[in-house]
Amino acid sequence: MLKAVIFDDEYIVLDVIRTIIDWERWELTLVGTATNGIDALDMIKEHKPDIILTDIRMPGLNGLTLIEKLNELVPTAQCVIISGFDEIEYYKKAIQLDVVDYLEKPITVERIEKCLDKMLKKIKRRYEFEDLKRKWNDSQNLIAEKKVLDILNQNVFVEEKWDEVIGIKTDEVTAVTVGLFHSNEKSYHDIAQVVTLSKSISNTKVLLVTNGSMQIIIWLQRGDSNQMSDIFVKLGELNILIGIGSTYSDPRKIKNSYLQAKDAVRMGRFIKDCGIIQFDELNFNHRLPDTLTTLEQNIIFNIRSANSEVVSRLVREFLKDIKHTNLSPDVVNQECLKLIYLGLEVVKETGVEYRWKEEHLIPHREIEKLSTFDDIEKWLQNRFNEMLDWMKQLRNNQKHVSVQTACEYIEQNFSKEISLEEVASIVKMNPSYFSILFKEEVGITYIKYVTKIRIERAKQMLKEGRNISEVSEEVGYFNHRYFSELFKKTTGLTPGQFKKQPKSTFK
Repeated sequence: MLKAVIFDDEYIVLDVIRTIIDWERWELTLVGTATNGIDALDMIKEHKPDIILTDIRMPGLNGLTLIEKLNELVPTAQCVIISGFDEIEYYKKAIQLDVVDYLEKPITVERIEKCLDKMLKKIKRRYEFEDLKRKWNDSQNLIAEKKVLDILNQNVFVEEKWDEVIGIKTDEVTAVTVGLFHSNEKSYHDIAQVVTLSKSISNTKVLLVTNGSMQIIIWLQRGDSNQMSDIFVKLGELNILIGIGSTYSDPRKIKNSYLQAKDAVRMGRFIKDCGIIQFDELNFNHRLPDTLTTLEQNIIFNIRSANSEVVSRLVREFLKDIKHTNLSPDVVNQECLKLIYLGLEVVKETGVEYRWKEEHLIPHREIEKLSTFDDIEKWLQNRFNEMLDWMKQLRNNQKHVSVQTACEYIEQNFSKEISLEEVASIVKMNPSYFSILFKEEVGITYIKYVTKIRIERAKQMLKEGRNISEVSEEVGYFNHRYFSELFKKTTGLTPGQFKKQPKSTFK
């Protein structure tokens, strides 16, 4: 609620205003009163009130001087002067100070409430303007981020697009480096501080771009490319895992640095929990063909679904493709280990610590003992079968209780913007894992379930004769047109048509 204060050197005036106004009705909290200007100023400093009703003549500091200081301390506050003096100079000064009104004593409830209404409307207009301004800025930032992401993901480098988005011509850039990390509120704040420090380096431009749960840092230099070493040292001191791609003198290779940063942060999880992982340190000199990327993704997806049969078949295909590429034994081991560790990352999504059946098993030491390709395949299949059997048993134990908790939370909060990520956090699960578990238990996706709950509640409210726009907002859809389209798609009728039906036909 908004905060209000009253200042007057007459106790009876303070008491009258305090008691005759229904502050709760105006959604105001009266946080204090004062009978002199010094105490009034201290109260302003402490409470930062939104609304001030003040006398002009008070001991210590008069009302007009107090308002001048108020405008410095809380420039958004709205003020009304209450005075027993009818002098033109006071009016002039009050106008200069942009007070909302000037009330002469004796005052009435009607006049004060009229002033309150005027002040609250001004505050509402300011909030609406600030909200509009924020939304505009957010939309511009999203557009700018989308353009940067397009550059990072484009197959063909378009120099005109670079010039438009980055604002530095490619022939002026001497070095480009991309970093990447998975963020939360704390890590984003820490990184932002180092990014700000990066911007202080001469001839350096830094971009911080959001892509889902990932934050991408782009360093562009027009000078000595060795200036970044100190920044990397500071990043390495943070309790965050950050992948850094190679530095290229040609900005047209920015996508290479970006993909390397993704590889670095993904593989870095298997090496350490936090700090800098530079792609160049990983020694990925031999890369599998790009055709295997989709195959690896399919394996991970089916591990998440605990589909043993499909995983087993895909692992055979994976190893078959590796065999045909004539990779060295070291690289074969490296790629098999990568797949095992990616599988372990999926297992972590359950939120429950996984332990191998064989105590103290360390995959990279185990695989080094294997001498033939058949031994490697058998070992890999056994490891995945063990993981998947554990996941199946766990999800059978988790499924009912966790999804039931989630459904109860949805039913209690469906009128709010509740994302899959939010509900997954309530049951302490990874969103991807929770999404699969939810559909298995309920039979429909999370989004469809939320929609079902909302539409059923909307039907009940429409039966009661409630206004359509009011119903739309109360079930969580602030875009009334979208609500109407969704309602018709679900029920076959628009909300208006549904509402007009005879009560005997309501379903």
